[in-house]
Amino acid sequence: MLKAVDIRPIWQDIYPGVLSIWREMPWRDWIPEDIYAACLTGSAALLVGEGIPPSEGFMVCRMDQNETGKNLFIWIAWCPTDDGAATIYKELDEIAETNGCTAIEFVTGEPKLVEFAKTFGYDNVMYEVRKKITPIDQPPEE
Repeated sequence: MLKAVDIRPIWQDIYPGVLSIWREMPWRDWIPEDIYAACLTGSAALLVGEGIPPSEGFMVCRMDQNETGKNLFIWIAWCPTDDGAATIYKELDEIAETNGCTAIEFVTGEPKLVEFAKTFGYDNVMYEVRKKITPIDQPPEE
């Protein structure tokens, strides 16, 4: 069973996982300390499995409001084994339903994770396209 916990006493336990996720992301619009601050202020929640050490898996979620309604957004999720999602996906559905959400969303740069999520009813709703450009060095302005 997932439960929301105070991030302060376990930050050192989950920090390696948070840092690992951050390092592997193709974009970095947040830093690990943003996760800490959001959980501390209540704008996000740290969820861990009851009876499972946080170092063996955790997720940080927040409620987002957009044009499609209220969504449970999985900001980050970390588990050292491949079966983490399979053990909690029904609970995530229940959390979203009981909080009035119309969807659960997450963003990933991993195509295999997108395919895995489809087995739990998720749809790929967005594509990001990027072209890398090498800037031309500009002379300094005088």
